[in-house]
Amino acid sequence: MLTEILILMLVGLLVSTFGTVVGFGGGVFMVPILILFFNFPIEIAIGSTMSAMFPAALIASFFNYREKNIDYVVASLIQFPAMLGTVAGALLVSILPVVELQFVFAFFVIIIGFLVIGDSPKKGMIQRKKGVMYRVTHLPTSFIRKNHHKHLAYRINGSIVALFGLVTGTVAGLFGIGGGFLQTPAMIKVFKMPSRIATSTSLFILTVTSFTGLCTHFWLGHIDWNKSLPLMSAFAIGAALGQYFKRDDVNIPAIDILIGIGLFLAGMALIINIIIKTGVLFNYTF
Repeated sequence: MLTEILILMLVGLLVSTFGTVVGFGGGVFMVPILILFFNFPIEIAIGSTMSAMFPAALIASFFNYREKNIDYVVASLIQFPAMLGTVAGALLVSILPVVELQFVFAFFVIIIGFLVIGDSPKKGMIQRKKGVMYRVTHLPTSFIRKNHHKHLAYRINGSIVALFGLVTGTVAGLFGIGGGFLQTPAMIKVFKMPSRIATSTSLFILTVTSFTGLCTHFWLGHIDWNKSLPLMSAFAIGAALGQYFKRDDVNIPAIDILIGIGLFLAGMALIINIIIKTGVLFNYTF
């Protein structure tokens, strides 16, 4: 029993550290691991993961707040439409072929992961001012965000960011997954946000979604504290470690590669999750 708890904490530590570095949180990886290797019932696995992600996201956001790495405007533009999208996605479950679409989506995420790895910027490469997203970020609803503490500035389109939040929320509600692993790469690759700002903002968004999920699963009785507390401790330590590895000595190409690997792993986790849930309908978000 003690050995199993120690192994569980070690796995949680590794998942949380990696999830904090790339801004995913780690829930999409942890749920299949708990089910396959630790024999957690699926509802307890989801509840335990949700309870573990909240303190981890809170700790990461505290450090990111101190370091002035969070863009609260972008977080709001994503989070509020995502809440509406989650409801819309849940309503679409009864209309669309969810399992088939989730398989397609999982392979799409895997392909995007490979593209992100292959598209990692090289040192000294100059970004050319052309392309669809360059034109989009100069539409009337665009504005410049400045981070004076980090001496950074970037331009985003508020309408596009809000639409993206709606889409990720719909995906979350439709497939029963979290949108963090979509938000971070989109903020970096599509909206051209600095990587540390993007990962920190994604983790801040996770504090809201994980707290909501924690309350919901506690109310549903899906949290076994004997299983959750060791995982919560491990995720909290992993979040602190992840923040350490996100310091300025981690360059942007390295983070891009890690995000690409994370997307590949997330896609594989989604496929495993589909296999686990085949024939049984669960409408939980993790």
